[in-house]
Amino acid sequence: MNQKTSTLGFDKIYVINLKRRLDRKKQLLIDFPNLNFTFIEAIDGKEITMSQLSSDNLINSSFFDPNGMITMGVFACALSHKKAWDQAIEDGVENALFLEDDVHSTTPLLSDSALSPLYQNILNECKESDYDLIHLGKKTITQEGIDIGTYLTVPRYNSNHHGAHAYVATKEMIQTLSSNYLPLKYAVDVYLEQFYHTHNIFTLKTSIIRQNSDMVDPQSADSDTYYNDYRDGGGRVGISFDENGNVINKTIAKYIKHPKDILYQYTEVVLGRPKFGIQKFNPNKGLNKNFLSITKLISHLCENLEENSKMVELNSHLGENTFFFGCSNIFSNIYSINLYKGKDDFNLSHNLTWEDIKIGFHSNTYFFEDTISSINQQPELSSNLFLDNDLSFMYINNRNNKNITPLLELYLPKIKPGGYIGGDNINDKPQNAMEFADGSWLIKKTTYEL
Repeated sequence: MNQKTSTLGFDKIYVINLKRRLDRKKQLLIDFPNLNFTFIEAIDGKEITMSQLSSDNLINSSFFDPNGMITMGVFACALSHKKAWDQAIEDGVENALFLEDDVHSTTPLLSDSALSPLYQNILNECKESDYDLIHLGKKTITQEGIDIGTYLTVPRYNSNHHGAHAYVATKEMIQTLSSNYLPLKYAVDVYLEQFYHTHNIFTLKTSIIRQNSDMVDPQSADSDTYYNDYRDGGGRVGISFDENGNVINKTIAKYIKHPKDILYQYTEVVLGRPKFGIQKFNPNKGLNKNFLSITKLISHLCENLEENSKMVELNSHLGENTFFFGCSNIFSNIYSINLYKGKDDFNLSHNLTWEDIKIGFHSNTYFFEDTISSINQQPELSSNLFLDNDLSFMYINNRNNKNITPLLELYLPKIKPGGYIGGDNINDKPQNAMEFADGSWLIKKTTYEL
């Protein structure tokens, strides 16, 4: 067995293991024979205190865990991953697989002292993906996201089920993770998610490495992170501390993509414009044009519009499409128009407030604050803000299935003759318009008739 095979195709495999959990170490060696592990002695939650974390400036004034499982074990787990990253940096690896000690594989990874055919195919796709970090497993066996290949997906917020028990990271990503983690603000799995918009972070559609504690009732699972001193009625919990590490409040956090109580701290780890947006959406890069249905629409715009074009998006709502338009790198100005008040059928059916929508829009678009102008106004009253033939693209979000003809009559004069009109509702599709798999459509102004 060659060296790379014994480390599953990566430079090293680091396993985080508590000194007192020799049983887990022994079981891991039984479950994964012929693999070469580098064990990292984990920080023990029983041996640290909140006052110690606070005095050593190891914890932020507020902290968030996705399931309200905030314990000393959570903090210790976070510091243990930091310890593993630092060891990888010291070792000078180009990439590494990080495991927690209570994991097992759902499919054979080795076959006759070689990588199994399935795992080899997964590894090949990983290496071709220009990844920064890849989750080889999460809390559930299957993951929801934006498929980019046979095995890989880009996980969606609110449906990715978290997980930091089995992930691969590049040298550059390991350095980024380590240098931005202290003082602790998040459980480690949540911390990894903070980079989903700025880095190429993927997840296997079907987990091949699972955590034993995820296979049973979490309340009775043998896991250092499940016992929760601060849980209050379930749900997502954010807690705040005083300078001595005492809990001064706890909040059940309701969020669209990011918790309200840490939303504005989130930007502290943003290192630049989204990497995957530029790489996957720019046709000049030649990579993964079919990343998402809307990227097909965007790819067409990239090929047919001049750089530094201007666009307007009507009823931008949570800004999920706005984010992708920003990622395209072809618009110098994106005018996002949405009135954040009044009755909205979509909001009512999904139990959302306009405050929720504002938070969601901010979390999706603050990367492009220099590009996006948010206009809090009814789209019907905003057309006079633009000169005739000033815009290259108009996109209409029509989540409430309203008649968009009045908007088209107002805004069509503002679109250049060579510009485009598009929307997200297939019911609005004009004759001869291009149609995409997600129900969005696109048509050139010169071929459109009211």
